[in-house]
Amino acid sequence: MKDEKLDAAISPADAVRDFECVMQPDPRNTYFSVIEQGQPRPVTLQDRVDAVAPYVLSPAVPESVRVHFETAKNLYVYAWFVYRFYPVAEQQALATLEFALRERLIVLDAVKRADEWVPGLRKLLKDALVRGLIGNNRFPNRERWALGIAKHRFDFAQIAEMTRLGLTEMAIDYSTVVPTQQDLDHDWIGAFIEGLPKIRNAYAHGSEMLNPAAVLRTFEIVCDLVNQLFTPRS
Repeated sequence: MKDEKLDAAISPADAVRDFECVMQPDPRNTYFSVIEQGQPRPVTLQDRVDAVAPYVLSPAVPESVRVHFETAKNLYVYAWFVYRFYPVAEQQALATLEFALRERLIVLDAVKRADEWVPGLRKLLKDALVRGLIGNNRFPNRERWALGIAKHRFDFAQIAEMTRLGLTEMAIDYSTVVPTQQDLDHDWIGAFIEGLPKIRNAYAHGSEMLNPAAVLRTFEIVCDLVNQLFTPRS
């Protein structure tokens, strides 16, 4: 019997665009909505542009690094037309972080010149941490991130309560959720040292990974780390 998988055509959404539809949104982007004044509305290209606008590298960051990051942001915007640009945008953002680390540590003679062998992303992050170039207490959004941990824990507690009571739905009220000291003291950089290189390597070696919701989170982390690298400690 002939293998039907061998005859299966690539989905038009994943194939190269015909001229007539180059400027049309990828149909998968049209499945999403945003809540505005209590009412849902379709996501637009302007929403994609607005989503990356907050992630701005400091003027203290070398221009070459800033341009590298702007490329990642442009890829995110153009993912409106090609859905599979989202992982490419995330890969470019992580490459920006590695580029920035090399540039900053080369200046400090912590690694060799760019035309010679240099350590990978994990080792570069560890070197930057040891040298005090990055630190958990310098993340501007660490309290919001800690609240996210607390909300995640609260979600699991609510699910457990629903199971105990035999319920299929429950109203969630986050107004009472408060981060614990352990949440506030979370070792973000330790987590990034372990997690970011794995994502970067998965992309570098080829991957089917496609998680658009995670891309902006990576942008935020990269933006904060790169700004720390080139901003003097107060």
